[in-house]
Formats: sequence, structure tokens, C-alpha cells
Amino acid sequence: MRWLVNKGKPFEKLVAHPKVVPYFEYMLGEDYTLSTLTSNVIYPDAEDNAFHVDNALGKMPEPLPSFPMFVNSLWLLNDFTPENGGTRFVPGSHRFLKKPPPKDHPHALCHPDEVRLSAPKGSVFLFNGAIWHATGSNRTDDARVCLICFCCRSFLKPMFDFVHHLKPEVVDRATPEMKRIYGFNSQPQPPDVRD
Repeated sequence: MRWLVNKGKPFEKLVAHPKVVPYFEYMLGEDYTLSTLTSNVIYPDAEDNAFHVDNALGKMPEPLPSFPMFVNSLWLLNDFTPENGGTRFVPGSHRFLKKPPPKDHPHALCHPDEVRLSAPKGSVFLFNGAIWHATGSNRTDDARVCLICFCCRSFLKPMFDFVHHLKPEVVDRATPEMKRIYGFNSQPQPPDVRD
């Protein structure tokens, strides 16, 4: 499900959650913006996906930037386990400064240092978008669900255009901090107007 900030007040709380904002500010600067807020569901019988890095990093030439460009947060709506599709990641892979192998490469689905996330419902998993990560296989009878709040540096183009496509009531109740996170402060300047 996409555009969660337009689907109700509970989702808006994730945008400027006081325990998560300091992490995004530390990693991306105090002027970071929201790139997307979506849900992610891994259904039973899903297979491991290939590792990837987030958004525009996958299109950039190597070496990738040595500082964070994107930061991800996964809000776990049920327990994450190695059996139900808990996120797979390679700790420290953001320091490789390169992208993971392409999907058709024999090593695209595995890495010797891979970890499968185990965490209880209600946890938030935060990570640099340059870390190699992927969804895991789900060998249970239940779907694995999380919300993804994904942010970027203010000079990057977010995945979703919140400035022009938020519902008016969402903008009306947004605090100055939330408007900044939505990207209202990082828009190109309009033409000069002469009196």
C-alpha cells in the first residue's frame, strides 16, 4: 500500500516520530526529506529476493558515496523471523561502496555475512540505504508485514512528490517539522516577481 500519509492520522505519526527523527537527522542532516511511506507484505511461499541498495544508489556509478544518501526504517507490524521473511542484510556492506551483484548473478541471493532479521512486533529497524538488503523467504502460513518510512537528503529527488500530492487536510494539520520532512522547504525557487 502506498501514500500512507494520505490514508489517516496514525500514519502521519511515523513521519516525525520523536525516537526516529534524531536518527534520520544524524544520518542525513537536519533538512532531510521523506521519500516514501509504504507498506511491505511478504506472503507465504515467497522466495528470497536478490540484494539491492535503495533508490537512486542503484543507478549511480561506483564507487558509491561514502556518506549516507538514503536511510530506511522498517516498522514491524508482526514478529520478524528468519522463517517468515524477515529482512536479509549484509552488515557493513555500505562500506563496500558498490552495488550488489545483479539479479541474474549466482551470488545475488546469498552472501557469507548475511543476517536475517529477528525482531519482535513493534520494533523499528533503521539502516543506511546503501546496506545490501532484501526480503527473505516466507516459510510460514502467515504474511509478514511492515511499514517502510524511507528518507533522503534534501537535495535528492524523493520517490513520491508529497509537496504536490498530499491531501489538503494532511497539509493543514502538519507541523512545521512535518512540512519540512514532506519536502516543502527543499523545493526549487519560483521565478522572481518584479513589482
